[in-house]
Amino acid sequence: MLVVGAVVIGAIAFVKVGGRVPVLVVAAPVQVGQVITADDVKVVDIAPGTLAQVMLADDEDRVVGQPAAVPLVAGEVLTQQLVGTAAYPPAGYGVATAQLKAGALSPHLVVGAHVEVVAPASAAGTPAQVVANSAVVTDVSAPSDAGDVVVSVLADQDSAKAVSSATPESLSLVLLPVGG
Repeated sequence: MLVVGAVVIGAIAFVKVGGRVPVLVVAAPVQVGQVITADDVKVVDIAPGTLAQVMLADDEDRVVGQPAAVPLVAGEVLTQQLVGTAAYPPAGYGVATAQLKAGALSPHLVVGAHVEVVAPASAAGTPAQVVANSAVVTDVSAPSDAGDVVVSVLADQDSAKAVSSATPESLSLVLLPVGG
């Protein structure tokens, strides 16, 4: 009977505090393989059952000091799959980097955006060539004094190779709608 009473009191207390669970969230961007520090994480409360395998606030000692398995973005709820041995880029994919001239990309380009990477037409009257159909932006540099920007994208291996081997500064990005 004492156990039942404790369970009921615990359930009532849980509901009264909003039924929230304290979890770890990324406070600042962390690159794949970078060791996660205490400054890189913060605690927020979420509804229970919102995500599977979340890292609870009590798990901070298991997270801090471990490498990020994938690039982490601020505000992302940490799960077990995001911490540990690098798992990025995923099998069959590669990350390519391209230097883009001012005007060759949307001013609204952000990390996580879906884009097409396009090369100019090889001759007058021919269409531009899509080098990478559905790439995801993984990094965007600050513009140089000339306005050039270095952008990294995650794409299938063949597309990533095509992006990397394109003539420097000859590519453009087409920002795709959310959902690709």
